[in-house]
Amino acid sequence: MTQSLSHPLAPRPHAAARAGRSPVGMLCGAVLLGVCGSLVAGERAYRSQESRSTAWLVEHLLGMRTLLLEGPTAPVLYAGDHSGLDRGVALTTGCSSALLIAPLALVTALLLLFGNRRPGRVLLAFAVAAALVVATNLTRLTLVLVMQHRYGAEGFGWTHVLFGSVLMMAAALVAALLFLWLLPRSTNAGTNATPTAAPGPANGEAAP
Repeated sequence: MTQSLSHPLAPRPHAAARAGRSPVGMLCGAVLLGVCGSLVAGERAYRSQESRSTAWLVEHLLGMRTLLLEGPTAPVLYAGDHSGLDRGVALTTGCSSALLIAPLALVTALLLLFGNRRPGRVLLAFAVAAALVVATNLTRLTLVLVMQHRYGAEGFGWTHVLFGSVLMMAAALVAALLFLWLLPRSTNAGTNATPTAAPGPANGEAAP
């Protein structure tokens, strides 16, 4: 009865997996864990930054006037023309892209810390997906302000409740698909090793 024995010098699977991890990738993974925690703990500051970015877009691209005030629970952004400002729009937690980017950063960090994928491609996938979510939400907020300015409460309701929600769900889905598509295949340091036969008796010698 014969028994198959592994070569004593062959790398173990766990050792090969550890060898395939990049120190740069692990460092980036730790940074992204910090980013995830910062987005959750400091989401109020993130919402304020989103409001400032939206105000910049409304002023420079549409020529409207804006006023940003920090309310007790949320930043409030007002927009209008030379005749006056409209009713303010409060950027609450549900209107922010922070809660979409935080889990994306967490997944990316875990892939970098415990996976064997090339860190450059993983970071590219995260950057593209996060940029899409941020850009879409800024576009949605800009549309909310413009539609409220032109059509009042009805315009606000349509863009915020209906169109804006559908837009963000579509953006989240496309971002997730792009993230998965851009991810590289898992690599392993031991998969490309050439198998070597175990040392045996020389030609002409009898095995004991």
